[in-house]
Amino acid sequence: MGGKMATQQKKKKQKNSGTRSFVFSSVSFIVICAALVFGMSVFFRVSNIEVSGAGRYTKAEIVMASGLKDGDNLMFINREASAKRIYSKLIYIGDVKVSRKLPNTVVITVSESGVAAVIETDSGLWLIDQNCRLLEECATQDAESYIKVKGLFAVKPKKGDTVSTAQEDKPKLNFLKGILAAMSAKGMISDVGSVDLSNVLNAEFDYLDKRYTVKLGVDENMDYKFELLLNVVQKLDSDDTGIIDLSQDKKAQFSPF
Repeated sequence: MGGKMATQQKKKKQKNSGTRSFVFSSVSFIVICAALVFGMSVFFRVSNIEVSGAGRYTKAEIVMASGLKDGDNLMFINREASAKRIYSKLIYIGDVKVSRKLPNTVVITVSESGVAAVIETDSGLWLIDQNCRLLEECATQDAESYIKVKGLFAVKPKKGDTVSTAQEDKPKLNFLKGILAAMSAKGMISDVGSVDLSNVLNAEFDYLDKRYTVKLGVDENMDYKFELLLNVVQKLDSDDTGIIDLSQDKKAQFSPF
């Protein structure tokens, strides 16, 4: 009987000891977490904001647009929200990345987008970038400096928004985005005079001071088609002019004018 009671008392002591150990561990964890949060709030304060990639906008303009300021807690800043604010307020910004650099620095990296083309809208001509983002209105006399978009009409333009069109023209708009993106990636924007989307099944553009009319076929494999185009042009003589047809599957055909 005495042995049984001794065993029960021993188990009870072990249980109480385990409970105290668990409570102590939990309290310790909470204390450590609180200390870490306190430490981050006290020591990781923004005192330096770096900006790279800016050209059109000043560092001050970009920092102001971001909403970030000295004294902000580095660990708790909302980088995505800051990037979105910069993109929405500064319309010539194409891409934004906001990152932290311990112990006290925020790095804002931007890439600016230039004018890619001019498009007709229900309120006149507007400049757009390679992502079809509306930049600003364009005077008729200045339109010749940019790629002229034909066969596509934009509606209700608003600075900073992406081009909007009638529902039936959405495929044309998507096609234009792919074309301008490919041209921008290949460094061809300044060598193109116009893009004609009148026939969405075979869009075309004039290239190198109208030496060539390039027929793209349907909206697919844009990167491949533009790579194929550059390879063909490289093999042609400097005085050649004609049609480069890329509408056939993975083929290019040159026909002199």
